[in-house]
Amino acid sequence: MTMNPIVHTAVFIAAVVVPGGLLVYFAWRACRRRFKTKESRPGASADLMPDQVKKAFLSMYPKESLRAQRRWERIDLMRVAKTRPKNKSQ
Repeated sequence: MTMNPIVHTAVFIAAVVVPGGLLVYFAWRACRRRFKTKESRPGASADLMPDQVKKAFLSMYPKESLRAQRRWERIDLMRVAKTRPKNKSQ
């Protein structure tokens, strides 16, 4: 959904109040969903290079950020759990 959710809510309320408005509202939503631009569809920008993607990700989530540090801690814990031998109950 590219539009503001408040606008969608206002249009939906107006569609409920106006007779026959719900039909127009759902037709409008269906047309918007069907005729989205190619750039807004998932997988449309598949021509990006991996280094461009990595650079964009690191610009949004720098290595020093708390979120990135917590993520790496969880990944390390999962690596340790995978390499740990399983306990045999018998």
